[in-house]
Amino acid sequence: MKPNSKPRKISNGTEPYILSPKNDFVFRLLFGEEGNEDLLASLLGSILDEEIKDVKIKNPYILKKYLEDKEVILDIKALVNSDTYVNVEMQLCSSPGLPARALYYWAKLFSSQLHKGEDYSSLKKTISIVILDDTYCDSDDFHTWSGLHDCRQKIVISDLIEVHFLELPKLHNLSGQDTDNDCIKWMKFFNAKTKEELIMLSEASPSIKKATNLLMSMSMNEETRQKYEEREEYLFERKMMLQLAEKAGMEKGIKIGREEGIEIGIEKGKVEGREEGIEIGREKGKVEGREEGKVEGRAEGRAEGMTIAGRKVAINLVALGMDDDTISKVTGLPQEEVKKLREQ
Repeated sequence: MKPNSKPRKISNGTEPYILSPKNDFVFRLLFGEEGNEDLLASLLGSILDEEIKDVKIKNPYILKKYLEDKEVILDIKALVNSDTYVNVEMQLCSSPGLPARALYYWAKLFSSQLHKGEDYSSLKKTISIVILDDTYCDSDDFHTWSGLHDCRQKIVISDLIEVHFLELPKLHNLSGQDTDNDCIKWMKFFNAKTKEELIMLSEASPSIKKATNLLMSMSMNEETRQKYEEREEYLFERKMMLQLAEKAGMEKGIKIGREEGIEIGIEKGKVEGREEGIEIGREKGKVEGREEGKVEGRAEGRAEGMTIAGRKVAINLVALGMDDDTISKVTGLPQEEVKKLREQ
């Protein structure tokens, strides 16, 4: 094992640690092997809140494939009470694709029931269950499940689909709630940190007692312990890869977002600058217009004043008997205007 990838374990005092049932290899040995159908029935019955009278494991030999391929999915497929198919798996960590994964396994199990020539009405109810050693949903409840229903009218469209998520880290939210039901007992079994916790849970449930005894026996088997540690290392490395990929994706997203933000900021700055420039230009134009108006006004006033003064001089010169041509030259008034003044 690598320094930072210590296996999950249950404390056993001075004795070698007990294997954790949250490891999917151990989970599969406990609930997915022939002869342990009663344990699977107890677990599924507690999760689905119904009596399980009969369980048939549909993929009992998957561990043989696991010995050849470490990436094989150690899920458990079972036919329950002859009318319901169930896929249940233990997952180490959450991921963005977790809901799609659960639906994918549900779809595979659902579609595999139908054979050539059979009618759709022969399809049985199918349930996907994910027990997760991580958090996924926003809800404080450790157990969430969904089906196919109308969101507005709150009516069930089909009861052939159910997807369950059980988040083990949320068990600490159970204070003040009913902690005595069988489902919570099983979840506490998975979450146990010490041998004493296992023994205490065993006293309240014959099924958990059998599972605990099997767990103790597995823990003393050197070959099983070695496979357990190999699986823990593989799961740890896969979790690290997911986290690194998520981090890399976030960093890339931040970089792209920053660049897009800068571009948007530049465009927005151009618009705001353009508007501000127009406003400044408008104000400057007003000032310059006022100044030009003043200059033009002064010039017009001066010209008008000179015209009035010229008329007065012209009237006096007409009275003195001076001819129109001379008066025009002296005052600067047109001869036509001088003639008009003479006729007044």
